[in-house]
Amino acid sequence: MRERSADLLPISTYFGYGVGQIGGQILRDTPALILPFYMATVVGLDPRLGGLVILIAKVWAVIADPLAGLLSDKSESRWGRRRPFILAGGMLAALCFILLFFVPPTSSQNVLFLYLTAVYLVLNTGYSMFSVPYLTMASEMSDNPEERTTIMSFRNGFLGVGLIVVALTLPILFWLQESGYSGGEAYKRMGFIVGPIIALSTLWVFFGTARAPAKAATEAAVPLVEQLRIAWANKPFVVLIAANIVQYISAGIGYAGGLFFFSLTMDLGQEALNVVTIWLIIISVASMAAMPLLVWAAARLGKMTVYKWSLILYAISIQFYFLADKDSLWIVWLIAIAIGLFNGGFILMSFSVLTDVVNYDRLKTGISREGVLSSVYSAVDKVGNALGGVLFMFFLALIGFVESSDGQMAGQTPEVIRGIGIAYIVGPAVLHASSIFILNRYKLNSADLEGPA
Repeated sequence: MRERSADLLPISTYFGYGVGQIGGQILRDTPALILPFYMATVVGLDPRLGGLVILIAKVWAVIADPLAGLLSDKSESRWGRRRPFILAGGMLAALCFILLFFVPPTSSQNVLFLYLTAVYLVLNTGYSMFSVPYLTMASEMSDNPEERTTIMSFRNGFLGVGLIVVALTLPILFWLQESGYSGGEAYKRMGFIVGPIIALSTLWVFFGTARAPAKAATEAAVPLVEQLRIAWANKPFVVLIAANIVQYISAGIGYAGGLFFFSLTMDLGQEALNVVTIWLIIISVASMAAMPLLVWAAARLGKMTVYKWSLILYAISIQFYFLADKDSLWIVWLIAIAIGLFNGGFILMSFSVLTDVVNYDRLKTGISREGVLSSVYSAVDKVGNALGGVLFMFFLALIGFVESSDGQMAGQTPEVIRGIGIAYIVGPAVLHASSIFILNRYKLNSADLEGPA
């Protein structure tokens, strides 16, 4: 049996880092999946105002993410540069996740809008404090490009675990509603279950990475605006985030539209909660199972080749939704397997390529800008997802969707039902496939990532 090189990090450190993505994935995906549905069918908020709640909080990430990156780049403490931010941010976000479902007992659209915007804004501030330093750590833990791919594979493996937790929020809601709790009460109790999981994940990554290698801050004090200007000169980085924003807009449409698509277009009604749960679990398990294969493929074919093929095969696979209905759910399960493989593929390759361009920047300039570059990437993720969600919510209002406040889906016209299906299937496929044309401009190679001899 081949022994691991002594130069590699212990597997326990990979686990310690990867577990943090459970909380990160909950914070990223649970609001994206259920918040539009919650606002439209429980709170009774106009879809246009609901879209603004998401947009305002996520656009704030354009400021909060780079600020978190800059502060963690320049900070020094006995716990390292990144870990104190991870701890404080994760705990703040966990608390706000619970508060998100304690809306005031009022029918005033303005009051509901202001409360949800304020809480979601603070939640995303905590998420920025957590996610940017957390993402940046992967670039600092190893100088070996292949080991960084392995590190990110552990992150992506626990991403699947986090996605399973996200999926389980739906049967929890279904069970609570079946147990007699109203829509609003069911969401409150779900918050008290999921919020502590975010907190525990935060504590785990804080203590689990205590011995992880970290690079010291450089002495160069470069203002944020100047750092971002210099980052713009990192052409591989610019290409990567340009492609990512297209992909994340697509992902935002998928998350915001999921429950609407399964409830209405596939005519599953309340059963959609259980179907989406199974669907997400299949995606998660398939994604986790695919990690060793994807790491192997990236080492032999190249990260960018695997990245592009994952995008195009994902776009093709989701077209089979047009053949599925409530009597042929086996098609949905097959699509879920494909999504797990190909979605996992382009996410893993995207983050692995990010560690390359961040390392390239440090080799090229000698300046610690890992946090700033990672923060720009993180902001693109959040803003792109928000734009996708906003586009879908505004599309609902445009085609005449009727909101409700009793936890039940109001009756919708055939035009609304068809429109949701087209937006959910065709929109993401076109966006994912089109991002390949941007990635074709990525030119960084292995020689560029070699440090000075």
